[in-house]
Amino acid sequence: MAIDKISFQEENDSNDKAPLLSDGEIVSDLDYSDDPFSITASIDEIVDNLKIGLFHYLIVILCGICYGGYSVYYQSIGLIIITACDLNINATNKGWLSVSFMIGMVASSILFGRLADVYGRRKLFLTAIFINLISITASAFTYDYTMLVIMANLAGNSYGAICSIVHSYVLEFFPRRYRGIAGTSVSGFIILGSIYSCALALVTLPNPFHFRMGFIYFTNWRFYLLITIIPTLIAFCILLFMPDSLRFALSKNDKKSALLVLDKIDQINSCFGCYRQSTFEQSYSIKSIINQIDIDTNTIKTRQDQQNYFIHHVRKLMKKPWRKRLMLLSITWWGYCFSDQGFLIWLPTVLSYYVSGKTCRMDQRNTIHNSSLHITHNVSAHTLNCYNSDNLKVIILNLLIGNALCIPLTLICILFINRAGRKLLYCLMGFMCGLSILLMWLIDSRLSTAILSCFFTSFTAAAWIPGKTWSSELFCTEIRSTAIGLLNFIGHIGSITGMTTFVLLFHVNCTATFLIFGLLGLFAVIITLFLPDTTNSDIG
Repeated sequence: MAIDKISFQEENDSNDKAPLLSDGEIVSDLDYSDDPFSITASIDEIVDNLKIGLFHYLIVILCGICYGGYSVYYQSIGLIIITACDLNINATNKGWLSVSFMIGMVASSILFGRLADVYGRRKLFLTAIFINLISITASAFTYDYTMLVIMANLAGNSYGAICSIVHSYVLEFFPRRYRGIAGTSVSGFIILGSIYSCALALVTLPNPFHFRMGFIYFTNWRFYLLITIIPTLIAFCILLFMPDSLRFALSKNDKKSALLVLDKIDQINSCFGCYRQSTFEQSYSIKSIINQIDIDTNTIKTRQDQQNYFIHHVRKLMKKPWRKRLMLLSITWWGYCFSDQGFLIWLPTVLSYYVSGKTCRMDQRNTIHNSSLHITHNVSAHTLNCYNSDNLKVIILNLLIGNALCIPLTLICILFINRAGRKLLYCLMGFMCGLSILLMWLIDSRLSTAILSCFFTSFTAAAWIPGKTWSSELFCTEIRSTAIGLLNFIGHIGSITGMTTFVLLFHVNCTATFLIFGLLGLFAVIITLFLPDTTNSDIG
């Protein structure tokens, strides 16, 4: 589709709202006049005319690697707790590390999302990655557990920012027909990150070593942390040469920045002879149209000054249709994170409970306050921290197998994200998560719990792939990162609430635990039925 007519508009212009196809308007139905610059065209039309090239593949891979670092570090927390024998980790303080990490994510999610909508996605994204690299590197050289907990909080802040920005940054370079594949591909790196983390752990952690380095002993877990950040470091160095979001520049009416973004995309696409003549002509056409647009600099200044105030974006979110979408997604994210993260992090406790010979619905009156607590928590510092090599290999192999089962579901999401739609895929995956938890309680046996826990692990990771892409597309460019940051904030609150609820409730009444987590997961899916699908739709 060639672009014939483009002009930038004020934010209150109805044509810039970019309604969804489900709302009844499609680009091809717009009524254009004969004057090529008298009628407006949406930002979506500009981006839709970009041809996919080397740049788009690079931006997905690089951002995916940085985003996948979240799962690498989150998984390493559990492994550090059982291998960092030199930090005096015990049953009393072992939970500090994960709580500190989650608090950091909560603190930064909404702040960085908001800042990204004002100052640009790239600047804040690179800042977050840099903080992440520094915090994890410092973690590898901590001299006590307190310093490790502080560094985990800093790492949580960086990952909260990355999660709030990455999908907005990536999706805003892609035409609508490729947004689903791009979003699911980025989300799929979470699973690849988990597999990468397990593979490195299997090679390094069961082979202990140590040598003196100043005030610390450099051991295998420290080496493991350092090598986990190598892909992120490489991606960060390359991202330094990537442009800011094209949609962000267009939404700001910044002609100069938009042209610089297009120039950078052209330069990258032309590397290694990847640039085709048709692609060059298409890019030249877009640049020519942007160059011919006369932008009022006073209007730009006024609009940019408005967008530097937080209240401006809050008011935007409180308008239709963003208000309804934000409310429904807030309930969905809180409920799903409560059920997902809250249950997933304590899944080994559930498995050990059944492995010990217990079942949830048997008479537990004589065992609730002694043997069950003893099995999961009343362990010595030595057994907690210093697993022998054979036991450690078994633990890591089980994690590796569970994560590997996510790969087929990820491929299904990538292949069918534009055919089945974001909404249908998310609802199916989320429904299976909640159903898996309820079936664990209903069947109530050791074998069924082991099998269903594998399904739960697979579906809970896969559900985020269409879910985060869908959530990002439900908001316009101007407030997208702010909205996603707010949703991440609410989701992390749900995660912390779920983790705490499980600890307080499971050994008192495991039936109530299964029912609460399973039903909340299903309720979160039901809420999404009232939201529109964004497959192949304008996103503004």
